[in-house]
Amino acid sequence: MHMSEVEHVLLSELLEWYRLQRHDFLNHWQVIMGNLQLNQPEKALAYMREMIAEPQEEQKIAQIPEPQLAASLLGFLIRLRREDITATIDFPEGMKQEDFWQDHWREEYGEALYGYTRECLELSAQFRQLGKLDAEVFLYDEPGGLSCQFILLDEENVLLDKMAKFIINPK
Repeated sequence: MHMSEVEHVLLSELLEWYRLQRHDFLNHWQVIMGNLQLNQPEKALAYMREMIAEPQEEQKIAQIPEPQLAASLLGFLIRLRREDITATIDFPEGMKQEDFWQDHWREEYGEALYGYTRECLELSAQFRQLGKLDAEVFLYDEPGGLSCQFILLDEENVLLDKMAKFIINPK
């Protein structure tokens, strides 16, 4: 088995994100234990509820059976979070099925999708000074492929709307 360059990069990034998340996880436990030791169980519970909400978008991505796509999207969401951008992802139910990807995914999409996510991150950097930013990522079913849309918003405006299509034999 031969790994492509993008698969190699994704694997390295995923291992780094695992280390970061493990570090964050241990920090969360310390906060919870501290609240319990101070006899503040309500604060501990509130903190736990807050932490449970965070990985929901990652759990959605885990339902996508195409590994390169899932790894690219997971890395994208984690990098957005590291930039203090809250992100959500949405995609059709059919994308959770193995057979969907037999008709809609080609290996060459991996590098293009990874490049697209990096470009979206670079473009987002110019808006960091605006404060709280949110991002929405949408996957769409296209005949012979898929498309991905990235929307960056502040409290009032759409700051960036970038679409990429990954299509077999585009017309």
